[in-house]
Amino acid sequence: MINFSNWRMRGLAVAMFAGCAALVPATGSAQNVTANLNHQMTGTVIDEAVQRMAADLGDQSEGRIDIKVHSRGEMGGERDMFDLMQVGAIEMGVTGSVIVSAVAPEYGVLDAPYLFNSPEHLARVMDGPIGDDLKQTLIERKGIRIIGRMDRAPRHLSTGGKEVRTPSDLSGLKIRMREIPAQIEAFRELGASPVPMAFGEVYTALQTGVLDAQENPLDIIMGTSLHEVQETITLTGHVREVQYLVVSDLWWQSLGDADRALVQEAADQAMNWGQTRVYQADADLVETARAEGLTIIELTPEQRASFSAGVADLPQRFAGKWKDGLYQQIVEAGQ
Repeated sequence: MINFSNWRMRGLAVAMFAGCAALVPATGSAQNVTANLNHQMTGTVIDEAVQRMAADLGDQSEGRIDIKVHSRGEMGGERDMFDLMQVGAIEMGVTGSVIVSAVAPEYGVLDAPYLFNSPEHLARVMDGPIGDDLKQTLIERKGIRIIGRMDRAPRHLSTGGKEVRTPSDLSGLKIRMREIPAQIEAFRELGASPVPMAFGEVYTALQTGVLDAQENPLDIIMGTSLHEVQETITLTGHVREVQYLVVSDLWWQSLGDADRALVQEAADQAMNWGQTRVYQADADLVETARAEGLTIIELTPEQRASFSAGVADLPQRFAGKWKDGLYQQIVEAGQ
């Protein structure tokens, strides 16, 4: 059920009904195409990639295809966005792991910390049968179609000064987490006190001591000024995940074949461009963080293994919730 309880959702609902005509497939000559692309990844490689995609589509179509990018989540958070995309009120978006926990929780193993051992391992899973099955599930359940993906930079832990090198250093640490069950449970097993919280509240919570720590890729830590209220970053790299470029399937089916091909080609080019940049940009940000005066802790292989060992029981804790056999399939893909 869609919740239109706040003013933004009510406003978007009005826009949805006002724009229903846009979902009628074009006939005859080429029609103008407009779409809103919503996400919360401002200042990141994926943001730059979708901005480039929108510009390229405008150029190639001589302005006929107009993609408006909202990079600060102006049209809602991810969970609201999924509902609005289902009914065609938002045409395009960027999302990460939240869509799995919200729409297809049996694939929640994909969010497990220390699961993927390399970008290549991640690609083998997401570009293979497991990724294909996930795509089909999202279409069937929510009418959301994945048309592209690129890797997200690894997630790291930042603190207000406490140095974290082993799981025991996490004991009692209040860490902001996304509402992703596998990750919340993993940090709980490691001894921390996970605190699910909307991202917009994190800076103030860290500043006032409501939180001790948070975890995010470096582009978010640096790009949203969290480093102003955090002194230390431990390069835990605990989660490797992808970012999905998604569209409302209602909107997608309303496009003519030629326009679908144009959008898909532009999406492919943008995601490929982003994939070549994301890891180099992450490495550059390590040096930027050092230059800003932050303490950067690089874990030894033995220290990293201690964190991995600390979440070894996670598959048993999610038995019956994760798709049967999926964890082992993913592990075997990395061998």
